[in-house]
Amino acid sequence: MPCSRKNFLLALLTSLALASMQGAFAWDSVGHRVSAAIASNYLSDNSKTELLRILQQHPRYQQDFADQMPASVARGSEEARFAWLLGQAAFWPDITRGLPDTERERYNRANWHYIDGAWLRDRAQVQGNTYIGVAPFDDITGKNARDIRNEANADNVMTALDYNTTLLANSQALLPQRAVALCWVLHLIGDIHQPLHTGSLYSTNRFSAGDRGGNGIKTDGRNLHARWDRALSSEGVIQNAEAILRQHSKTLERMGQQDYKDWSLWMQESRALLLNTIYTEEMKSAIARSDDSLDELRKFDLSDDYVESMKYHARLRLALAGRRLAFWFEAKL
Repeated sequence: MPCSRKNFLLALLTSLALASMQGAFAWDSVGHRVSAAIASNYLSDNSKTELLRILQQHPRYQQDFADQMPASVARGSEEARFAWLLGQAAFWPDITRGLPDTERERYNRANWHYIDGAWLRDRAQVQGNTYIGVAPFDDITGKNARDIRNEANADNVMTALDYNTTLLANSQALLPQRAVALCWVLHLIGDIHQPLHTGSLYSTNRFSAGDRGGNGIKTDGRNLHARWDRALSSEGVIQNAEAILRQHSKTLERMGQQDYKDWSLWMQESRALLLNTIYTEEMKSAIARSDDSLDELRKFDLSDDYVESMKYHARLRLALAGRRLAFWFEAKL
């Protein structure tokens, strides 16, 4: 059964306080660790045992997991060690970017983290792209999940989830392969809940090739994509986990299991937020006015209300990602 909130927060405090000392975190570190921690809160003991059994067969378990575990976590409770390992697994696909060349080529998959905004399938029937002064692109009919038979068929976050969930759930597959797939499942379910991984903004001239999911739009801090990636960094891991449980526990407890394996729904939720909230009318109007100009697009100041809304939505998306991870693990492992 899921551990109590008190025990969960104690384990999280022990395992992630030390992680927070390792450097500045973005969505791809804080976010993935928090969604993994939320999942852990809802996992049965049997599922935790099975996840640990698989993860310990990871081909880089010694270098990227055992050797990186802080001594205080290693000396701590079993719950704390599991919480740290699951968070490290969720972050591991980003770690692969910094591996030596041969290992990076073996494990890093840059195109798995996002998806073309025109790509549609199942319950995702609305594009994630915003168009300014340019006609919408034709829809892309996405490959059916059952047609994703091997890694070569996986070329975006949706098809990568198809491939890795199938591999992880296959009890006949080699455990090292399942362990790598476990890391990707943890990571990709987080990524598909980040709205700016599911579409871009296009305009006639300035963004004729797209703004790369907000990376081309400067704000008073970092670019728009990075601001959403780092929406929760100032509060830290522990505070965000506490806030998620405080704000969203009732919602998570009431969630049904009907959507636990339908990532097209999760993507459509992200796209709704991308289309209706992330790009403000001020941004779109300024881009339209400057589209024929050679001048650099001005930076946008994000209001206090925008920042608070961003934090709220980031926490809710991470909460949903964590709960859906737990549902999937309980049903499939």
